[in-house]
Amino acid sequence: MIDGNSEWGKLAGHMAIGLAAAYLVSFFYKMIKVRLIFYRLKKQGMPMPPWNPILGHLHVVVGLSRRAPSDMRQADSFGALASHYPELQDGFYLDVWPFGVPMLLVSSLELAVQACQTYDLPKPDVLAPIIGEMAGGPNIFVTNGAEWKRARELFNHGFSMSAVMARIPHIIEEANVFADILREHARKGDTFLLDHVACNYVMDVIGNEALNTRFRYQQGYNPIAASMRDTIQWSQAEAANPFYKFNPVRFFKQWRNSRTMNHYIGIELEKRYQEWLQNRPKPSTRPTRHQSIMDMTIAEYMKTRAAGPKLDPEFKTWATFQIRLFLFVGHDSTAATIIFCLYQLSKHPDILAKVRAEHDEVCGPYSAVELLRQRPVVINQLRYTSAVIKETLRLHPPANGLRDGLPGVVLQGQNGRVFPVEGFAIWNLHGAIQRNANSWPEPGSFIPDRWLVKPGHPLYPPNGGWRPFEHGPRNCVGQNMSLVTIKVTLLMIVREFDIHDQYVEWDRLHPSAGIRTMDGERAYMVQKGSGHPAQGFPCKVLMAS
Repeated sequence: MIDGNSEWGKLAGHMAIGLAAAYLVSFFYKMIKVRLIFYRLKKQGMPMPPWNPILGHLHVVVGLSRRAPSDMRQADSFGALASHYPELQDGFYLDVWPFGVPMLLVSSLELAVQACQTYDLPKPDVLAPIIGEMAGGPNIFVTNGAEWKRARELFNHGFSMSAVMARIPHIIEEANVFADILREHARKGDTFLLDHVACNYVMDVIGNEALNTRFRYQQGYNPIAASMRDTIQWSQAEAANPFYKFNPVRFFKQWRNSRTMNHYIGIELEKRYQEWLQNRPKPSTRPTRHQSIMDMTIAEYMKTRAAGPKLDPEFKTWATFQIRLFLFVGHDSTAATIIFCLYQLSKHPDILAKVRAEHDEVCGPYSAVELLRQRPVVINQLRYTSAVIKETLRLHPPANGLRDGLPGVVLQGQNGRVFPVEGFAIWNLHGAIQRNANSWPEPGSFIPDRWLVKPGHPLYPPNGGWRPFEHGPRNCVGQNMSLVTIKVTLLMIVREFDIHDQYVEWDRLHPSAGIRTMDGERAYMVQKGSGHPAQGFPCKVLMAS
């Protein structure tokens, strides 16, 4: 028995050595392959930061981390790199293997237009596992070809402007709760994290619009909303520690949250289907209540299917993934934009006064709630408010764009330089594109009037330069919903509340030796799903005088 165990031990040892050797051979083979790609690019004079044949650009990334806040969003760090080196202002290549695939980082609108519109390049495979943590499986955001096209066709009607406008009363319903919470904080005079409150609010909005169910997450616990928020907190996206994704606790949390979301979303989808069965639309009838995104999608899907007693299990699984995606991207980026709008208004009292004057003019003797309930279309009269939102999204885009390079495709910069893309993930740095001094006058200044001037004016925005929702066939299907939600929110709260950030107090209570600003901005963006204000935006709320 002892001899047998000894032989098995030796065999296991040999196998371990063999596996380790195979891994090392594979590791160095891939490293050499990637480094050779960048060596050839460097020999051709292609734009990139200082490159090392052993480390690639890892030393550059480490250097960036020492000159910026440790939790700053990686895309903004790379954008700052582009702005500091004129030769990188169109775009540049980056070698961060083994912590990432070879990348072409785009910082000019010309290259972004070609990648997303001229060539309509597909989404890369590297995006699927990141978004998959939130969505749970294949979804409209990461799929390509016929699969994506069919999904887009199913959802277009549910996200149309007419459908979104019909849901304004339900946005108001949740915004009233949000306003009550702000009133309570104003009464207490406490410091709180606006990011937490805003995310809970918009999660309720998206739950209502996507599933026609009230999560009431602002007032208490909801399993779908809580699981999604926890999943985002444990996401691997842009984690400062590259080994974080192997954390076993993270795996367990993601698994448990996924099961919870799938279970409860499945229940809601079955409710929507049973209601469709009972009230099959006829040409002469109109819905008695608002139609959620999934109400419309189920109806569209069933146009080509025979109705059964329960929702088709395959479609139900697929729809669950899409709902999880909508809950994630819909609430996360919209909430962040609301916060940054309020932040910019607090920094620019003259602009705040103009927004309030517009709201007074539009509302007249009515409260915002009364007016929106009676005439939701007045939301389209908020021209200056819309300009504030667009300028906020220019300076604080919550997300960036990823595309996959294809054989034979090259992008051409403004100076005629060509960028081969085969084998590279193309990362459109929206923050860098929208602050590129070659395209935008006064790129770092908050100037809402640039969205109101006529063509030919020096401030007139460059065509294709504003990309927070991207352009082309793969633009964000939910942009109407996001923009209307933001406008409704601002109309309901801007005249009533003054928001003041409390970063000075926060830093006093949480001292740190690290860097806490980027280009003088304390509310820099961190990655928590999408881009959010640092430390959750500690603030106080006062009732406006």
